[in-house]
Parts: sequence; structure tokens; C-alpha cells
Amino acid sequence: MPGVPTRAQIAAAFDDIAEEFDASRTHPWPETMLFASLLPPASRVLDLGCGNGRNFAPFGDLGHTVVGLDVSRGLLLRAAAKVGSRRLVHGDAVRLPFRPSTVDAVHCVAAIHHLPSEDERRQTIEEVVRVLRPHGMVLLSAWAFEQPRFAGVGDADVDVPWRRTDGRVVPRFYHLFRADELKGLASSAGLAVDRAWREGDNHVVLASR
Repeated sequence: MPGVPTRAQIAAAFDDIAEEFDASRTHPWPETMLFASLLPPASRVLDLGCGNGRNFAPFGDLGHTVVGLDVSRGLLLRAAAKVGSRRLVHGDAVRLPFRPSTVDAVHCVAAIHHLPSEDERRQTIEEVVRVLRPHGMVLLSAWAFEQPRFAGVGDADVDVPWRRTDGRVVPRFYHLFRADELKGLASSAGLAVDRAWREGDNHVVLASR
């Protein structure tokens, strides 16, 4: 692919497609529902890369408190329409605006694969560890390199086009994770990996501090 975009450029792309993206993403991920069921009662959860707020409901339904963070203001506006703005934070995953050991769980689904460099992905997991309380739980997921649609693609960094209804094409950056790459990233940051598996097109890791 041509030059790798910055985080700001990636955020701008999601701002551009926020309305259409929101309309197409309405249900929680299956792994989100599993994760919510595994948490201790009344857990405080950080939804890191919360997007349009599609994953809040499973946590609230089980009595957990959720704070969502995203870098896209456009997606946060859509999330606010669902869950209210008081539960949302505009921020950067590599520098979380939270004190150490302040959340019981971090839910980071379909977000880390949008970070454009290995250093930024590593820093994000280190930030996750920093804000987690001892024994806190983490769910990570990212697109798998091994998806059939990417057969023959040699580079793990790709642009996936979003075709808008007005005909414009907006590129979205993805880093495709190879088998065991997400697990290795979690382990290298000091997390204990409890389970790692493939869920559809995603690699998924359940870990704890």
C-alpha cells in the first residue's frame, strides 16, 4: 500500500464515514457478550475504541458500568445518541486519559488493528495494563491476516475501501494480525493470556493482569 497514514488521518476517515458506518453496525460482537458474562458483578469497564457504542448494551444489561473512548468524534456523536455523552471520552488509545488501576476490565474489539505502527499497538496494550486494576480482565480482537479475502496479499498493512452512497471511496487502514501475533503482543506487555482463538475473521485474546 502507499504510505501508512497517521492516527489523525485514520480518525478523519472514520469521521467521514461515521453516519453510514453507524447504520451498518448495530449488534454487539459475540465475544463481547461472552466477555460481559465473565466479569465480576458491577465491574467498571473501559470500551477502548468504542466506535458508535454498539457494544455497550451487554455490559449494562449485566449491571456493569461502561466508559467508552474513541478517537473519532463522528463516531462518538453516534454513540452519544445511544448511551449519552457522559459515558464517552474523546481520546487517544496510546495515551489513555485515565489514572492507573482505575478499571476492572478493558474491552478492545476491532480497534487495535487500526493503529498504524507496531510501536503504537504495543503502547496501547501497555496503557491497557496501566489502567487495569490487579487481576483485571482484557478482551482484544483484531482482523486476521489469514482471511480468504486477503489470500495472496503479502503486506499485513492494507487499505480497505469504504464505498459511500455518494460514490466516494474512503480508505480505511487495517493492520492484519497473523496467528499468535495478538497473543504475543498481550504477553509481551505483561498480561496473562487465558485463552486465544479465532472467531470468524478475527483473532481474539482473553487475558488478565
